Amino acid sequence: MKPSGAPGRPGRTPTIEALTERNIESILCLEDKERAAKPALYKMVSTVAAFCGTVTFLWANLAVFAVWIAVNESLVKFDPYPFTFLLFLVSLEAIFLSILILISQNMAAEESERRHHLDLQINLLNEREMTAMLRLMTHVATRLGVEAEAQREVRSLTEDTDPGSVLHQIVRAESAHDR
Repeated sequence: MKPSGAPGRPGRTPTIEALTERNIESILCLEDKERAAKPALYKMVSTVAAFCGTVTFLWANLAVFAVWIAVNESLVKFDPYPFTFLLFLVSLEAIFLSILILISQNMAAEESERRHHLDLQINLLNEREMTAMLRLMTHVATRLGVEAEAQREVRSLTEDTDPGSVLHQIVRAESAHDR
């Protein structure tokens, strides 16, 4: 029989599904709080940029341009060919859309950077936990009389990892690779 997965119940081990569900919900709640804390202008920019990236926006633009041209060619010539005013409006739309997209990309990059930092911190914690577990296992192996040669690789992994040192190693390897 599978455990219930209820994280708060004593004596029961939560399932992986329950743990991941809790983690996902926690991250989603944090992201919701971050978005809610954004100024109204940023929320508006995000909404407009999201709409402008849809097929509906494409069709709306095509419809406006088609109606504009059809009306100017048949009914009222308020902007006769070559449609100078329409070109002016399209240029303004392009400028504002470019700015909205850049702002939206900056916001997405900030969110991505936060997630990256969270990943890094979790990975560093995981590395510390694994190092502690390996140290404990080498003590157990020693008490059980496991030969030192069999423990050699595990013992080498019980050293603390210096993230700065690893980063410098990556940079050196990338520099050497690019040559």
